[in-house]
Amino acid sequence: MEPITGALWRRRMQELARNAGKPHAPMFAPLLFAVAAQIEALPVPEMVGNATRLRKNLSELRRMLGLPAVFCAAPSLIELEALGVPVNAAVWPPQAVPGATFDPAAASLEPEALLDSPRFAAAVDVVRQFAADSAEPVIAVALTGPATLAAQLRLLNAAGDDETLYEFIGRLLAVLLRLYAEAGANLIQLHESQLPGAAEEYWKGALGTAGNVARFHRIPPVLVYSEDLATPVWPMQAVPAIAGDKPPPRAHAYAWASAPERWQALPGGQKNERVVTTATEVPADFPLAELLGQVKRVLAVAA
Repeated sequence: MEPITGALWRRRMQELARNAGKPHAPMFAPLLFAVAAQIEALPVPEMVGNATRLRKNLSELRRMLGLPAVFCAAPSLIELEALGVPVNAAVWPPQAVPGATFDPAAASLEPEALLDSPRFAAAVDVVRQFAADSAEPVIAVALTGPATLAAQLRLLNAAGDDETLYEFIGRLLAVLLRLYAEAGANLIQLHESQLPGAAEEYWKGALGTAGNVARFHRIPPVLVYSEDLATPVWPMQAVPAIAGDKPPPRAHAYAWASAPERWQALPGGQKNERVVTTATEVPADFPLAELLGQVKRVLAVAA
């Protein structure tokens, strides 16, 4: 069977954004990001803030594994850092600085202000570089979901009720998504480690604001939950990335475990599964040789 080109995968992502297209075997796109630092034996923080090194390592990792997609960012407090919140980015994953606070009313959502963050600027730059890549990768970006962002902002004593906070988060994600989309992204994932709870309607509003921007650019906004969350909510504002064996009737993704040794066989593509990703990022220290073996195993079964 002839390999599927990047151009075809990108077209399929556009179809997924519209809940359209014929069933096909899903694209295997585990969330691999920080693990790429092992290519040059770099500390992860040294790689993620440097667009040149990030592009080089992500490219080599993708080539080594033979995957069609490349992730240019992962949920790692990058949104808070772009807002100007003090973040300890010298460790991975980055950590909030104790005692830091945040006032949404005083925050700037202008692209120039957000791009002052070295990590966010590097991520957008890498998306732009890959968009001009003749190897035609599917360019993916993973962001923090609105419920998780709300929880992070509450820890920073962000003022305002749920409606106000989620309205701010929706506008923030819309700007970030637009910058990634204009740079050339083909797939956006919103990762939640929290459930919205009583704020579900406001959460849906934030998802809708971000999702509308993604779909305007013909990019599917895929909603992914971490494995430990029970009874997830699957609103129409996003493409669901399910973990169980009861898929919805609409086009969807699957979210596998972040531990590669738990990966199984890809679905056959006879229904509406379009992407297989991971619920969270594959650990940065997962051995590359073992990762290669697990990817080969999955792709061999799929073939």
